[in-house]
Amino acid sequence: MFLGAHESIAGNIHKSIDRALDDNCESMQIFVKNANRWKGKKLPEKEIDQFVQGLSTLGKDKVCAHSSYLINMASSKNDIRSKSFLAMEDELGRCDKLTIPYFVVHPGAHTGAGETAGLNNIVSMIDDLYNKNNFECIILLETTSGTGTNLGYDLNQLSYIIDNSVYPGKLGICLDSCHMYAAGYDLKNDYENVINETFDRFGKKIKVIHLNDTKYDFATKKDRHEFIGKGYLGKEFFEKVINDYRFENVLGILETPENEDCTYKKQLAYLKNLRS
Repeated sequence: MFLGAHESIAGNIHKSIDRALDDNCESMQIFVKNANRWKGKKLPEKEIDQFVQGLSTLGKDKVCAHSSYLINMASSKNDIRSKSFLAMEDELGRCDKLTIPYFVVHPGAHTGAGETAGLNNIVSMIDDLYNKNNFECIILLETTSGTGTNLGYDLNQLSYIIDNSVYPGKLGICLDSCHMYAAGYDLKNDYENVINETFDRFGKKIKVIHLNDTKYDFATKKDRHEFIGKGYLGKEFFEKVINDYRFENVLGILETPENEDCTYKKQLAYLKNLRS
C-alpha cells in the first residue's frame, strides 16, 4: 500500500506535492478546485506545468483527486443535474491536464426519488460524460456511510452502476474504512469476510482506500472521521489492512483531522510502524 493523505492546494496547486513530500507521503489526494463551489478559477498553464513536473518526485500513478462536495449525480432535479454535470466535466478535464489518473466521487443522494431512480441517474450521467468527452481519467465510486438518501453504502449499488454503464472500463472503486463500518460492513470484527467479498466483487478496480478511523460505532450510518487508532476501528484493523497483500498497489489516503502541527506526519508514521 502506498500511504498518503489529502493535501491542501492552497496558494498554488503544485504546493500540494511539497506538502505531501514534507509529510513523507507515498501517495496523495487533492481537490482540483475549491471544493465548496460549483465553478473554479481556470488553472494557469504555468501552474499545470509545475504540478506535472512536480509529480515526477511522487509518481503520477500515486495521486488521485476528490470531487467537490456539491456534485450529486443521483439527483433527479434538472438544475442540480446540470450543475453537477458541468462540475464533473470541468474537474475531470482538470485531472487530465494535471495527469491525475483517478477521480474519487460520492455516488450521490436520490433525495426522495428512490434508490433505483438515483442509481440510474448516476449511470446516465457517467455515460453522458464519457460520451461527450474523451477523458483519460477514471472515476472511482466511493463507498458511503448511508446517511440520509446517499447511495453507495451497499456494495450491490456500486456493482449496479458499473454493470449498467457502457463505460465499465472507466469506473473503479474507492473504499472508505469509516464509511463502510458506519454502513454496516464490520471491518473490525469480520475483516476477512468483508474484504474477501469486496475483492471478489471488484478486484483490481479497487484503486484507493481512505484510511479513516471513526468517531461512531458500527452501523450507525454516521460519517465522522477520527485520528488513526483513536476511534472505534482501532489499531488492529489498520494493522490488518496495511499488511494485506491485496492492497499492495492501492493508494491508502488519510482524510482524518490533521495533528496539532497541521500535518499528517505523526499519523503516517504511526501507520508505517504497523507494517510487518
